[in-house]
Amino acid sequence: MKRPEDEPQIGALLRMAWEALHVEVYGQLRAAGFDDLREVHRPLLRYPPIDGMRPTELAAQLRLSKQATNDLLRDLEKLNYVRLDRDPSDGRARVIRYTDRGWRLFRTGSQLSRDVGRRWAQAIGQKRYDQFSATLRTIVELGRPEEQTPS
Repeated sequence: MKRPEDEPQIGALLRMAWEALHVEVYGQLRAAGFDDLREVHRPLLRYPPIDGMRPTELAAQLRLSKQATNDLLRDLEKLNYVRLDRDPSDGRARVIRYTDRGWRLFRTGSQLSRDVGRRWAQAIGQKRYDQFSATLRTIVELGRPEEQTPS
């Protein structure tokens, strides 16, 4: 008999649900014609979109080295999902910009994610799903650092 402490805890449950969602969406993206994507690109398929970010910001958010992030971005650049433009506020820096193909990928992924959400809502009931979604949004807000006001 399993003891409560042997059951997966909230972190594991969130990861397991996220992995199920991601595997499904990623597979459907490949089936939708984005079949040049590889597993290594998964961290870049995210919300909010990476368009307009500097590579160093993205590296910090992904908790990857700058080199690894730049390698992934260069790969996506070769596949025509992104381009790296000069930052108009700092000519030495670069800014990530989606190409038309990159925006199609982002919009398709967002739609597929919504579709999974609808299917989950049908499976567990809309009311439970809405409560689940509201709870996750609250938890996300709790995890954000409070904006600091100057003293």
